[in-house]
Amino acid sequence: MVTIGELAKQAGESVKTIRYWSDLAMLEPIRTKSNYRLYSESSLKRIKFIRTSQALGFTLSEIKAFIDLRNSGKEPCHEVVSELNKHLKTVQKNLQELKNLESELKNRLKWAQEHPDADCNEGCVYLEAN
Repeated sequence: MVTIGELAKQAGESVKTIRYWSDLAMLEPIRTKSNYRLYSESSLKRIKFIRTSQALGFTLSEIKAFIDLRNSGKEPCHEVVSELNKHLKTVQKNLQELKNLESELKNRLKWAQEHPDADCNEGCVYLEAN
């Protein structure tokens, strides 16, 4: 068992973050008689799971749902795969939107370079709808 400070140091997280995750029941400390939080060795793995999940685009509420499934004795793998598929579709949609935006920006820059002395009475001709 380690203190919250030691766990924070090992995990490279702030004490505030670990306390917050504990308050959300994503980490399960044991309380001492003097109300200090002590964490088991598995807490470090849980922190890595949380951070990896966040890096993949999952929200804390989604991650908590996976943790709750695990804590209820169920393996969350089926739900995780389903959510990974949803996230992938969202990322692919976002990438397409970014590609469209890139194309639009390139076209506007090309036009701006071809028309450096364009008439700008109101707003900016380079930003007006085509």
